[in-house]
Amino acid sequence: MKTPRRLLCALLAAVLALAAGGCSGRSFYQALGDTLNAQNAGEGRFPQDIWRADLDYAEMEYAPYDLADFAAVTDPIYGLAENGGTQDEFDEADFLLWDEMSRVYTLYILASNMSYADAADEALAGEAARALEVYYGAYDEFMLALRAMALSEHAELMESGYSRSLIDAVSAYEPSTGEQDALTTRENALISRYYAEAARETPDEAALGEIFVELVEVRNAIAAAAGYESYAEYAYGTLYSKDYTPEDARAVWDGAREHIAPLIWRYAGEITDRAGALEADGSFDCSEESVLRALGDGAERLSGDLYAAWRYLTDHRLYDISASAKKAEVGFTTFMPYYNEPYIFNASYGTFYDYLDMMHEFGHFVNYFYCPESAVFSMPDNDLSELQSQGMTVVMTALFDDLFGKERGDVMRDEALLELAFSVIDGALYDEFQQRVYAEEDLTPERASQIYAGLYTEYGYSPYDGYETEWLYVSHNFDSPFYYISYAVSAVGALEINALLQDDFEAGLDKYLEVLTMDPEDWYYSQALREAGLRDIFDDASYSSAADALRRALDA
Repeated sequence: MKTPRRLLCALLAAVLALAAGGCSGRSFYQALGDTLNAQNAGEGRFPQDIWRADLDYAEMEYAPYDLADFAAVTDPIYGLAENGGTQDEFDEADFLLWDEMSRVYTLYILASNMSYADAADEALAGEAARALEVYYGAYDEFMLALRAMALSEHAELMESGYSRSLIDAVSAYEPSTGEQDALTTRENALISRYYAEAARETPDEAALGEIFVELVEVRNAIAAAAGYESYAEYAYGTLYSKDYTPEDARAVWDGAREHIAPLIWRYAGEITDRAGALEADGSFDCSEESVLRALGDGAERLSGDLYAAWRYLTDHRLYDISASAKKAEVGFTTFMPYYNEPYIFNASYGTFYDYLDMMHEFGHFVNYFYCPESAVFSMPDNDLSELQSQGMTVVMTALFDDLFGKERGDVMRDEALLELAFSVIDGALYDEFQQRVYAEEDLTPERASQIYAGLYTEYGYSPYDGYETEWLYVSHNFDSPFYYISYAVSAVGALEINALLQDDFEAGLDKYLEVLTMDPEDWYYSQALREAGLRDIFDDASYSSAADALRRALDA
């Protein structure tokens, strides 16, 4: 059984959470052939012996779970804690406990996916919320059973599959209180209300604002109940297990404001105009089939391991990337531990952006595919995960001329790089916005809009009619506060990989694949950067260097 280092750090601290482009000259691509063939020849970089259910997504049926049934797998653990038994008996009971926990969590993921696919359906939203509550209940039962075993005189039976530090941490587990459960239920209900309102043809901004203020109130109460001084500290430490603090993030804000924002506005207008023309080009085939085919062609040229992941994705239809007015306007990749299979969801628009979005999500998919995530002991480093996804888009841009033709490839490459730069800017802007509104006393929707409007211009954006309420339509502000900083810090790393690709494609691709193999449950972002020989994202020089490389790429 895998015991991630990151989880152990969090457990031992008594914190356990529930829960882009190369050069544009044609000669460059002609020179890539030998390099890409050499990369394809080198297998073994990723683990190859991972069990997967080998099921199509359509075969994964959701059914409501009765929490009373969970006793069938906890009772044997309690019996072994009280009476002892053989090692084989414990190992079998432990396997069945984990297997059932994985099933309960996967059922929640399936229910959640259905709700995202039809965001206005209140019944589906209610079922997703119920499935999450069942998961929370099963989680408590799971941990209490293991705690009983760890505190018993037969605890040595656990040592075959659990480290000593994890056994000690499990021994100290305390279930959430009724107050904490009530706050979590309220939080999830508010998120469902947000998506239902946002999915309307004309959302009520006043209603969205009130939902946000209530969410801030609930989350501040959650942080206080957990012993934190602020929700920012709670989210950084518990939800995302970062190895830096909200105060440290100020260096990211400064780097984005001082180096990236002033540069990018020199290019943004022209790139955006060209991208707008391509977006409106009805002759450009941006169908689901074309998006998947281009992704597969790129994956095959870059790495045999990437191509194997793409084959599994498409063979088993582990995706929903179709266009639908019913969908929540989000894109994500999730993992179903009961089947050991990832899944991609995206609300597509039928434009070239669907290619870029799919490449981004494929970076997440590949890492999940080769580094499966636990249903319980899972606290992945989101910054590293985002570097893996943004880096996937970056390395794919080197193939855009071949995939889409020179003219379209140039536009898409520049737009991908522009989006990467805006990831730095927006990641910093929204983190600063969230830190300020969560610290605001007597917050109102109007005050949140005032704070956003001030930051909007500070980061170089030009006001337009209605800009001050733009934040209401960024779903992360409602469902994943303090995640956005991950887009900023990871984009700085992706821009460095982009610079390496420009100088030496083989070296840059090798660096990216090294990063892609790193399990986000085992590596903090800062440690992964050091291991890969990449720059420190809290060093101001990282931002000036990223800006220089970006300037060179866009000038080319």
